[in-house]
Amino acid sequence: MTTLQIADPLAMRDLASFTTLAHRADSDGAMRLQVVSNVLAASVAPLFPHGLGDSTPLVLAMRTLRLHDSELDGLDEAVPLSNLLDRFAREENGTALPVPPNSVLVSWTGIAPPRGGWQPTDTISVGGLHETAAQGVAEISSGAPEGSGAHAVKALRSRIWSREMSGDQGTAVPSGLAFAATALRFIPAAGRDDDRELTIMESAGWLRLVTPGGHLLTRIRG
Repeated sequence: MTTLQIADPLAMRDLASFTTLAHRADSDGAMRLQVVSNVLAASVAPLFPHGLGDSTPLVLAMRTLRLHDSELDGLDEAVPLSNLLDRFAREENGTALPVPPNSVLVSWTGIAPPRGGWQPTDTISVGGLHETAAQGVAEISSGAPEGSGAHAVKALRSRIWSREMSGDQGTAVPSGLAFAATALRFIPAAGRDDDRELTIMESAGWLRLVTPGGHLLTRIRG
């Protein structure tokens, strides 16, 4: 069995928390585990389009952490979040994380953002992200009352989270970035550091929002 040897207990707890929050956002979701040298990049997609005609934006959330060594350099697996949670629940594992053997195929893992060439283009405030996320959640709650069909709810969510918000210099990013930033706790709680400005970066048709909790990435719309 392939086992990731996480560098320290704090990083292990952070990864467990990230996995738990991602599972709450999408109980059927997956996490992509990529190892480069002794660095693990753990990615999830709280939002992504399901087939042609779906306007839901692709939003990737990534956290990186150190491993004890580079033995697993080149590893690239996508595994169900639910299976990862089972691994974290076993305290006897310590900082060892056995990779679930049942890898899955999900469409977003075939779309790779660039690794380099990132340049800062804009900023956006923590408070602005909270405001956009809260407004979107309220619209979904009021627009999809109890009894609404799954298709109607999905269409509403797609419409709201694909709606553009702007950085301080006018850079357009999907509101789904705000949803991911709050749902995954990549930014401080509302009311704390609301005036803090976060950097938006661009490279090869992609945008990246740099947050205290990790990186949020999305493709630039043509």
